[in-house]
Amino acid sequence: MADIEARRLNATLGLGHDHRAAYGQFFTPQTVARFMASLFDFDDVPIELLDPGAGIGSLTAAFAHAAGKRKIHASCFEIDAHFQSDLRKTLQDLPNVNATVLALDFIEATVRKLTLDGRNAYTHVIANPPYKKIGTTSLARRLVSKLGLETSNLYAAFMACAIAQSARNAQIVAIVPRSFMNGPYFKAFRYWLLDRVALVRIHLFDRRDMAFADDKVLQENVILKMVAGGEQGNVVVSSSADDSFADLHEHVLPFDEIVTPGDADLFIHVPAPRAPRSLTLKGGSLQELDIDVCTGPVVDFRLREHLQSQPLEGSVPMLYAAHFSGGLQWPRDGRKPNAISVNAQTRSWLMPNGCYVVTRRFTSKEEKRRIVAHVLPANALPGERLGFENHLNVFHRSRHGLPESVAKGLCAYLNSQAVDDYFRTFSGHTQVNATDLRRLKYPSISELEAMANV
Repeated sequence: MADIEARRLNATLGLGHDHRAAYGQFFTPQTVARFMASLFDFDDVPIELLDPGAGIGSLTAAFAHAAGKRKIHASCFEIDAHFQSDLRKTLQDLPNVNATVLALDFIEATVRKLTLDGRNAYTHVIANPPYKKIGTTSLARRLVSKLGLETSNLYAAFMACAIAQSARNAQIVAIVPRSFMNGPYFKAFRYWLLDRVALVRIHLFDRRDMAFADDKVLQENVILKMVAGGEQGNVVVSSSADDSFADLHEHVLPFDEIVTPGDADLFIHVPAPRAPRSLTLKGGSLQELDIDVCTGPVVDFRLREHLQSQPLEGSVPMLYAAHFSGGLQWPRDGRKPNAISVNAQTRSWLMPNGCYVVTRRFTSKEEKRRIVAHVLPANALPGERLGFENHLNVFHRSRHGLPESVAKGLCAYLNSQAVDDYFRTFSGHTQVNATDLRRLKYPSISELEAMANV
């Protein structure tokens, strides 16, 4: 196994930025590969293993080690010619593995195979799929749509192709970004996935930079164990600080604490084992409060010619996340503009001056709070209108300001520990989207006003 880890490190060092962009490759560290392999249950069924995007073979080697003396037939897909030689060397050193290296596009090969014979042959899948966005006109997207799925990322397409080729009760273990668990972009994938597999285990890393530390990957990742066509039961949720797994914690949750019954979006909530159990928020919807939240309307690169570094006659304040760092400061010295001209091209993107609650759309998991809210008091800034940049979320009432007491209470609520704990159970993004904020439960208007006075 030491030779395999040396190959992985050498391969990682040889991957340039352009190469990563083309293939979306991040090789699995040995500790992670071993942990993933340890999640399989082995019985007397002949093993047909699938390793899509096999790289230099770390996952197949870890699986072979965990399987003991059991004989394995492995299908290892690796389209990148740079790593096929190392992959073959790894496989040759595995005495219990009879492997086929397939230098093919995994998605294209899957669709072709299922079109021709339709058989689902694999009993086990171990996967670290590539992470890369795929455009609406890309071949990969068109191909995976033949499986009944529309998706915008390669990792979801790889997971779908692996599951589509899995025999009933096949065990599937994969390390993937957590981003599919919530938000509108992966809704179709969640429906597709949960209709075909039972979730058995979800493993979290307390720090999002530790699963692929060598590659400086900041995407939050999870390790999933699934059973194709299995009956959904309880789910084991585990976590560790990093990829050493030295402080592994776990507990068992009923599935309805993972996916709320009746949730049309099928958001997947994952309370960390060290977090309070049964995290819920009481209250009503924003709609019931006659409040809404939107993404800041001004996309600055589209209105660049109308932006100004300092306010001039005929302009109004332009607000970025930076203006709320450490409290409201406008104008602020720095690279960001402070004003936007009011004219026929910009007027529809501006909002009336008033009292708003704003949150940053981009935060990091390691920050004390995932949601960081601020009150913008009415008339704290000059002008009849305001520009809110696209990296802010803005709470408003019919695109106008809120009563100040409501805004202050809403800000206090959003910054509370209870909201932060709950939000982290379903959001693995570094983003805080308006859609996610609408899904929260909120206190009544009178309760928010009471919070404003605390």
